This record gives sequence, C-alpha cells and structure tokens, in this order.
Amino acid sequence: MNIDTGLTTVLAISTIAYTIINLLLLRESKATRLQKITPFIIAYLKSSEDHKVLELHIKNIGEGVAIGVKLKTSEDYSRFGLDKLLLSEAGTFKNGFNVFPPQYDLSFQIQGMINLNYEEESGRINIEINYESSDKRQFHNVYALPLNQMIGQMHASPPETFIGQIPYYLNEINKNLETLRKNDVKRTALLQDASDKPEQGTKSPAV
Repeated sequence: MNIDTGLTTVLAISTIAYTIINLLLLRESKATRLQKITPFIIAYLKSSEDHKVLELHIKNIGEGVAIGVKLKTSEDYSRFGLDKLLLSEAGTFKNGFNVFPPQYDLSFQIQGMINLNYEEESGRINIEINYESSDKRQFHNVYALPLNQMIGQMHASPPETFIGQIPYYLNEINKNLETLRKNDVKRTALLQDASDKPEQGTKSPAV
C-alpha cells in the first residue's frame, strides 16, 4: 500500500511539473510569436557625415511591420537650410506612412547644427509617433530629444559609413595627386636650373 501511495504521489508530482513546463513553454512560444509581429518605432538625433547638419531619424527596430504610422512634432524646423521647406510639410509628417517595415530608417535633415541652441536645458525636439501592428494593437510613443546631447559628438575619420567614406577617400586621393604634382613641378624646375648653368671648370676656348 505504501509503495502504491508513493508511486501515485510521484506520478502526480510529475504530471503537475510536466503541465507547468508545458504552460511555460506555451506562454513563451506565444510571446515569441507576438514579438515577431510587434513593431517598435523610435526617434533619435544624429549629425550628418560632415557634422554640419542635424538629422532626425525615425526607425522601426521591432520585428513586426508598423501600419498607419503618424508623426507629429510640437515645433517646426526648416530642412536643408530653407525656411520654406518645413519638417511638418514632409510627406511622412503630413500624410503619414502606410506600411513601415522592420529596420526601415527615415532621416530628415533639420537646420544647420550651428543654428540650434544646444546649451539650454529646454532645447529639445519633441516627436509623437502613433501606429498599430498587423493584429491591430495600438502604439503611442513620445520622444523628447535633447539638443545638448549632440555637443561634442565624436567625429570619425574616416567616416563610419561607406557613403561618407567615398568623398573622404576621394579628397585624400586629390591631396596625394596635388602633392605629386607639386613635387614634379619642383623637380622639373631643379632640372631646368641645372641645365641652364654652365658646367663648372669649363675653360673658354682659346682665341
């Protein structure tokens, strides 16, 4: 009887443990599936390759597609240094974005970096982002991006991206070619001087 009771107890405990494990696996599997269709759109600031223009980036770092993305900013900013070309008039801000796939990155050039006030604590770009997932879940994100975080941003030489590296290396090649040209001019001038001077020790012909 004691043996039967012990086996029954062990079997019951094993069944309960197995059920709990299955429930945990089921919940984890559900969370994984949900993550695969969940978008996550962020906003961040970055300087341009030449570090002269401030860029606002909107990127979906989630694994799911964002649908019906709407962007809103509390203050307007000029783009490309043109007062008539406002951020609020950009297509994405004005009309929204129908489908925003994972890892998609939008960038907007704001004013020149020297025209913005980085010292004030209140200086920030406020971005409001609304969107939904493919299963109709609603998302609302608000970002207050301080301008003073751009102070002292590192300048990479050569630039980090291949787009920035192209003009960098072209400029380096031009510098090297210019150095070679100047050296060649100097060498030619020295040779010309040497050919123009009479040879030392040459006697004048006898009369």
